[in-house]
Amino acid sequence: MENRILLKARELVVRNGARYVTMDVLANELGISKKTIYQFFEDKDALISAVIDFELDEQNLRLKKSQAIAENAVHEMFMLLEDIQTIFRNMNPLTITELAKYHVEAFMKIEHHKNVFMHGVIISNLKRGIEQGVYRKDIDPEILAAYRLETGFIAFNPNVFPLNKHDIGKVNVQIMEHFIYGVMSPKGIELMEKYKKEKVAGKDNSLDEEFINRITSKQ
Repeated sequence: MENRILLKARELVVRNGARYVTMDVLANELGISKKTIYQFFEDKDALISAVIDFELDEQNLRLKKSQAIAENAVHEMFMLLEDIQTIFRNMNPLTITELAKYHVEAFMKIEHHKNVFMHGVIISNLKRGIEQGVYRKDIDPEILAAYRLETGFIAFNPNVFPLNKHDIGKVNVQIMEHFIYGVMSPKGIELMEKYKKEKVAGKDNSLDEEFINRITSKQ
C-alpha cells in the first residue's frame, strides 16, 4: 500500500505540480481514506519528500545503467538526452518552482543530488569523452560541469522562459544539445548523428522497457 500511495503521489506531482497534491485528492484518486495515507506519511511534506527520494533513486539507477552499457561518452550523453525528453514530456513546468517555494526540504534534496551525484556523473563523462577523443581536448571538465549544472534549472525560470511562450521539454532539450555539441569533437558529432539516425530508424535499443516495467511492477 505504501508503494501504491507513493507512486500515485509521484504521478500527480509530475503531472499537476506539487501544490495540486493534497491528501484529499490523493485519497480520492486511490479510492482509500486519508487515514490510510497518514499511516505511512505523517503529512504532505513527508509525502513530497518521499516522492523526491523515490525519483532521485530511480534516476541514479538509470544513469548508472547508462554509464555501464554506453559504447562511449557520446552514447551516454545521447541516452541522457533521451531520458530528459521522456521526463519532461508529461511534467508540469511549475513542479520545480513549487517545490522550491512550498517544500524546501524536498527541493534541497534535489539541489544536493545535483551538486554531488550529477556533478560526479558529468565530470566522469567529460573526462571519458576526452580520453576517447569524442570530446574536445581543450575543455575543462570542472568548469563545464558547473556550467551544465547551473543551466539545468534555467528552463524552469518563468522570467527567462515564460510558460505561455515556451515548452519546458523543448527548452531543456535545446539547452542540453547546445552543451553536448559544444564539447564534442568532429568524431563525437559523427557518433551523435549516428545515434540519432538509429533512433529514428528504430534500431536503438539502449533505452528499453526494463526500467519502466520495474517501476510499474511495484504498483
